[in-house]
This record gives sequence, structure tokens and C-alpha cells, in this order.
Amino acid sequence: MANDQKHGSVGGYILVALILGVITYFEFAIVEYPQAWLGTTMTFVTLAVLSVIKFVMVVMFFMHLKGDDRMYSGFFSSGMVIAVASFIAMTAMFLLPRAMSFARTEASLTQAEGEAGGHAEAELDQELVDLIESNGRSRAAAARADTPTPTDRGVSVEAPRAANDASTYEVQGAGGGELAGPEVAEAAAGEEAGAADAAADAADDAASDEQAADDEEQPQEAADAAAPVEWDRAQGEQVYNSTCSGCHQPAGQGIPGAFPPLANHAAEVYAAGGEEFLAQVVLYGMQGPIQVAGMTYNGLMPAWGSSLDDAAIANVLNHIIAGLGDGAADGFTPYTAEDIAAHRGDELTATEVHDIRAQLGL
Repeated sequence: MANDQKHGSVGGYILVALILGVITYFEFAIVEYPQAWLGTTMTFVTLAVLSVIKFVMVVMFFMHLKGDDRMYSGFFSSGMVIAVASFIAMTAMFLLPRAMSFARTEASLTQAEGEAGGHAEAELDQELVDLIESNGRSRAAAARADTPTPTDRGVSVEAPRAANDASTYEVQGAGGGELAGPEVAEAAAGEEAGAADAAADAADDAASDEQAADDEEQPQEAADAAAPVEWDRAQGEQVYNSTCSGCHQPAGQGIPGAFPPLANHAAEVYAAGGEEFLAQVVLYGMQGPIQVAGMTYNGLMPAWGSSLDDAAIANVLNHIIAGLGDGAADGFTPYTAEDIAAHRGDELTATEVHDIRAQLGL
């Protein structure tokens, strides 16, 4: 009987259990439904306090520490104090060094910014400097094939001119100087009306002069026709390296099964009557299966008409045909900007360009 009184009644245990249940439900509510007014710190403190209360109640009543001898209570309490102190010490050992390190880092950055005037300068690695200066061309060929250099998508647009723009015509003045503009055009018209009568009187002399001029111009025209057309080799190579070499490779050898070769093959296409076709491929792209050197390629050639101007396309075609492989065959006439501009109005699709290739029998 004395032992029952020492450990408490059943009703006392039920009451303690109900209190523990209410505390547990309150803890669950705080965690599941956080209260903004309570804040993160106070929520943590509240949960810690409630946990301590539950622990003390369980130890005191259900573990009978309340009714045991003081010596046992002392042993248990001292162990708990040592455990809590060890936990706090271990937590401090892990957290304090990190906090101090973060504080030192912040102080170092602040000092460095102050010494450098708010800007910390760092020396670039030489390899990175070379990569920037070469526009990515210092990378290995395999690396350039995997990650081609982004192409320049800029578009150059020439300002339109009206048909009566004073800058579009010139008139030879009476004093030998070149004059231009609407006023000079009116003066020229008056001079032409007055010169018509004089021209009628000197018709015979003019005819003989024209005949002599024709005799002199014919050799000059023949010489101009025989002179080779020059093209900007530096621009052609630069455009090829920036837009074409990523797929077709720097030497134009292509990648078997993925991207067809251009070296020698482009010259063969040109010789087979594909002069206009090559210009259309660059302007409008091409999609569909093709055969090159006995291997099938079935991909999409992107259109570059909106990204490159006429001169750039002409020069890169000249570089592909005459600058890669064994060079162009006899009879190759370099493309000019006018040749490319003549096909700007074709308005072809990539599939239609592929059909044109098939018509060439390639």
C-alpha cells in the first residue's frame, strides 16, 4: 500500500498522459501550421521548451524518478546535465569555426574592395586569353566540332535611295568639274538643247570620232573580259571559319555520316552546272538525303541568306570552291555580290533546293 502511494495513483498517470498528449498535439500544430507572428526563432524555442517539459514529466512520473531515493535522482540528473552540456559543446565546436570563417571572409572581401577602389581585378588565365583573342579558333578540332563557335547573326542593311536622289547621278560641268543635284540637271538640260543644233552641223565629224572611239574601246573591252575577277579571299576564309567549319571541318573534309565534305565536291557540283544551285543552298538551305563520295547524308543545311550579305556569301562560295581541296577546275568564274543578289528573289524552301540538286543528276 505504501509502495502504491509512493508511485502515485492510476488517475495521476492518466492526467499526466493527457497533458503529454496535449503538448504533443500543440507541437504538431506549430510544425504543420507555422504561425507568422511567432517567427522561426520563437517557434524553435517553444518546441525546445515543450520537449523539455515532456521529458521531465515522463521521467518524473512514468519512470518514478519523483518518488525514488535522492541518490538515484542525483545520478540520473547528473548524467542528463553532462549529456546536455556535451551536446551544447559539440554544437559550438561545429558552428563557431564556420561562423568565424565566414566573418573573416567577409572582412577580407571588404578590405580588398576598399584597397582596389571597389573593384577586385583578377588576372585571366593565358589559355582563356588565347581563346578570347582567337575567337575560339585556338581550340582543338574535336572540341570545335562538338561545340562550334556561335555564328554572327548580324545583318547589314544598306539605306534605300530614291530614284531622283541627287547622289545617284553626276553631270559634267562646263568648267570640267563634276556637279550633281537637281539644279545642275536643269542646267544640263539647257545645255543639251543648245548643243543639239551644233551636233547636227557636226554629224559627220561625230560619226568619224565615234568610229575611232569604237576602234579604241574594242581592245580595251577584250582586255577587261580577259582580266580575272578578283574576290576577297580574307573575308571568304573568315566567313567559312565562323559559319561553316564547325560542321564541315576547317579543311572541308566533313564528318562521315553526319556532314558531307565540301573540299573538291563543291567544285564538282559547280562543274556539273550547279553554279546557281550552290548560291541557292547558302541562301535558302537544303533538306533531304544526298550522296557524296558513296556515302549517304540526310540532314538539314541551315539558310544563311538572312545572316550574311551578298558579298560575304559570294566570297565564302569562292573560298569553298577554289580555296579548299585541290582548288577549282578550269572555267571557274568567281561569284560576285551581284550573282548572289540575283537569287534573293527565288524564295525557295530547303526541300525545293534539294529537288534542284536532284535535277542536276548529282
